[in-house]
Amino acid sequence: MTIPLPSGLISAHTQGPIGWLVWDNPSKLNALSPGMSEDALAVIEAYAADPAIKVVIMRGSGTRAFISGGDIKSFDKTRANAEVARANRAIPAKLRQSMLDLEKPLIAMIHGYCLGGGMGMALNADLRFASTDAQFSVPAALRGVAYAPSGLQQLVDLVGPSRAKDIMFSGRRLGAEEALAIGLINRIHAPEELEAATVAYAETLARNAPLSIRASKYFIGQLSLPEEKRNETRITAMIDEAENSEDFKEATQSFLEKRKPVFKGK
Repeated sequence: MTIPLPSGLISAHTQGPIGWLVWDNPSKLNALSPGMSEDALAVIEAYAADPAIKVVIMRGSGTRAFISGGDIKSFDKTRANAEVARANRAIPAKLRQSMLDLEKPLIAMIHGYCLGGGMGMALNADLRFASTDAQFSVPAALRGVAYAPSGLQQLVDLVGPSRAKDIMFSGRRLGAEEALAIGLINRIHAPEELEAATVAYAETLARNAPLSIRASKYFIGQLSLPEEKRNETRITAMIDEAENSEDFKEATQSFLEKRKPVFKGK
């Protein structure tokens, strides 16, 4: 798979059924710089359209940082005033929505710094696996920034309103142990073990039934909505699709034959 990535700050590669999205700006600790969101969006859209890709993992280049935040040196151009900032939020907002709408599991593999926009990006993932030396914060209160409600909702959903207020009011950094304890991340591993553990987990997901995973991801997202806003038609259709699928029959047959199922996503 060849994906044009003109910024030179995003890289992508595949590893069997796993698609990798790499924030590749190591000279700035992978800070979010102009052009990165556009290229990341292209990668996510390509993986979404490729049936061979079952799971997506995003990470930062190297082991010092996942994403250290926004590129402050670019703020005079991208956030010169409210109007300019609003215009420059359009592509990142589209990227965020594409990650949330991705019908495949998205895992954030986090080494080192995961700050500001980096933590916001990690919140777009379904799961967050971090190294024991990872650090998390949203320093909006230290930068004079009013953090968007959409991102705050994701944070509140994970850690609850009171802990979200602590994180946002103080701008303090949380270590991996505290982040795990409050539900901000799912797992922690020693830095040298993180990648292998994340890949092993992704491979486990890739062997499971794609229609079931797709349905679970969509249904869990729908549960956060009021009942009147849920897409009951699509929910019913996805349940029916799974029950009528070859994969459902394969799961039953493999159980009877005492072998591992081979799912095809249909």
